[in-house]
Amino acid sequence: MKNEPIRILQCMPTNLVYGGGIENFIMNIYKNIDRSKVEFDFLTHGVGDNYLEEEIEQLGGKIYRVPFIKDYKNYKKQMSKLLTDNQGRYNTIHIHASYAISYFDAKLAKSYNIKNIIMHSHSASTNIRKRKIVQSILKNKIANITSYQFACSKEAAQWMFPKQIIKNKQYKIIKNGICVENYSFDTTVRQRVRNELQIQENFVIGHVGRLSAAKNHMFLLEVFKEIVKQESKTKLLLVGDGELKEKIKQKAQELGILKQIIFVGHSEKVQELLQAMDVFVFPSLFEGFGLAVLEAQTTGLPCFLADHITKEVEVTDLVEYISLKESPRYWANKILDKKEVKRENKVELVKKQKYDIKDIAKELEEFYIKIN
Repeated sequence: MKNEPIRILQCMPTNLVYGGGIENFIMNIYKNIDRSKVEFDFLTHGVGDNYLEEEIEQLGGKIYRVPFIKDYKNYKKQMSKLLTDNQGRYNTIHIHASYAISYFDAKLAKSYNIKNIIMHSHSASTNIRKRKIVQSILKNKIANITSYQFACSKEAAQWMFPKQIIKNKQYKIIKNGICVENYSFDTTVRQRVRNELQIQENFVIGHVGRLSAAKNHMFLLEVFKEIVKQESKTKLLLVGDGELKEKIKQKAQELGILKQIIFVGHSEKVQELLQAMDVFVFPSLFEGFGLAVLEAQTTGLPCFLADHITKEVEVTDLVEYISLKESPRYWANKILDKKEVKRENKVELVKKQKYDIKDIAKELEEFYIKIN
């Protein structure tokens, strides 16, 4: 009789509605892992239509839903029921966290005797004061309740884990990988997508990311307005969806630039949309790593990042860091300086830096098998 695969419970910080960087990373791992050896099920927080549900089920996984932790009474009730109903099914829970509130997922998992509790940090800070307070209280408890600590960057580790873990280098860096070959620059694809979007003659500024406060779209709009003043045939291509969509549209309307913005929404064809861009702008307030920046670099796009984003994402010579203290006009001038940069394929360089998702999936697969 064929051995059943190990089942890992992937605990996500959101409800998978908007398809952010964490979700994309885990799904890329899931597609590339040997599912005859390791299978994933997903625990999500919150409600809403899950665009990944059909794909997860096709791959052999299952989705469980519990309320957000802020509704603690209902969260604990439903989480406890889930763990009771599945007692013995999971030896390992892999918790993907933006901040230390995920400690409560780990605490409940431990109380139900889940053997291996992995806390995986995907963020590096927050601009929300309440979260900072929670972080300072809970991060010191994480070491005592988790079995393993992962992070996507050194900054993400420092944000999530207490000093003794950082000092003793107990955490493990798991690189945020991509399907590198899918992002090879292709002039034919570029021309087709630009024709479809009717941006053939435009200078195209691009951004990929959830429409949320962390991504700092309001500042991006101010930068774009300054670019438009100097280069009228400019478009802003926003790929992603999120809770701030209407506020972003309202702000763009106030600035008089709404008609020059294309809201793509969530897309399964990010690699093609990146081909259509001329530069990539990423002024996030905080990031654990910035997977979209890696994707953009691989297609050969010049990238402009807020200067506090980890230097680990700079895997090519295409990245330029700019302080958010600089004016939108300063950012605009820097971006316009790269208007005529010749596009080059960076696939082999990114592979050499070990960001291919196939390698990272294999690394995790071997780790899961070892600890189980």
